[in-house]
Amino acid sequence: MHKRYELRVWREVSANLAPVRDELIEYCQEALDDARVRIRKGFEDSLSPFADPPDDPAAHYPAMLNRITLQGYLGETLAGLAVEHFGAFNRTDWQIPAFLFRFHDTEFQHLDLINERLLVGDAHDPDAVAERRPGRTGDDALAFRLNDDGKITHILSLEAKCLVRSNTDVMTDAHAKLSAGQRRPSGVRELITLLSEYETEEAQAWVERLLEFYHKGYETAKRSDGLAYTVGHSPKKPATRIGWLPVDAPHTAYTATRRFDAMEFQLEDLNGLVDMLYRGE
Repeated sequence: MHKRYELRVWREVSANLAPVRDELIEYCQEALDDARVRIRKGFEDSLSPFADPPDDPAAHYPAMLNRITLQGYLGETLAGLAVEHFGAFNRTDWQIPAFLFRFHDTEFQHLDLINERLLVGDAHDPDAVAERRPGRTGDDALAFRLNDDGKITHILSLEAKCLVRSNTDVMTDAHAKLSAGQRRPSGVRELITLLSEYETEEAQAWVERLLEFYHKGYETAKRSDGLAYTVGHSPKKPATRIGWLPVDAPHTAYTATRRFDAMEFQLEDLNGLVDMLYRGE
C-alpha cells in the first residue's frame, strides 16, 4: 500500500439505484443552481416571473446541451458528492462551498443559440457532433477542511473525467494536470467571485476564509489531489482487476509528492443515467 495514495471504486448495481434516484437527481440539479442564477441575472422581473420557458433564459439548461457536456457535469458532481458524503483520506469533514459550473461560458453562449432556435421552431439535436463545445478550464472542484476557528487547513483539488469507455490518454492527461498544480489553485479565485454575489452569512464567511487562504493561507494549508474517474463500463479481464485506475500507486504521469485520492465510478448505463439526471427521462 502506497502511503500517499488511495483508490476507491464504486460499481453501479442498477437494482440499487431506484431508492436513491430522487436524491441523486436533486443533488445534481442543486449543483447547477448557481449557474442558473448567473444565466438569469439581469432578466429578473417581479411582474413577469419565469413561468413560461420562452421567458426563462435558463429553461433549457442543461437538458439541451450536448451529452459530452452533461457527462462532464456528472463527473464533477460525483467527485463532490463522494468527497462530501464518503470523505477522503479517512476524514469526513471535507466541505465544497460551491460548484464552478457558472464559469462554463462557452456553453452559456451556446445556450443563447439553442434558445433562439427553439423560439423560432427550428430543429435542435443536442447530441449532434456539431453541438459539442469545449469543457471548462481550471479546477473541476475544490474541497476544504477547516479548523475549530473556521480557517482553511487542507485543500483537495479535484479533477473529474466521465467517459463512455476508459481512455488511457485522458487518464494520463488528468494525472499530469493534477501533478502540475500549485498550492493555490486557480479555482479559489473563482469561488471568491461566485460567493461574493451571495449575501448569506455562510457565503460571506467562506469569502473571508478564502481571501485569507488566497493571500497567505495557501502557504501553510496542506494541498492534496483527487481524480474522479467515471466510466460507462467495468473491466472484464483479468477477472481480478477491480478498476481502470492504478491500484497500488499513483499513475506514472503523477510526479508530485502530495497525497492522492483516486475515485472510480463504474456505471452500467452511463447514457441512461445522464438522461435521467439532466433531461428528466
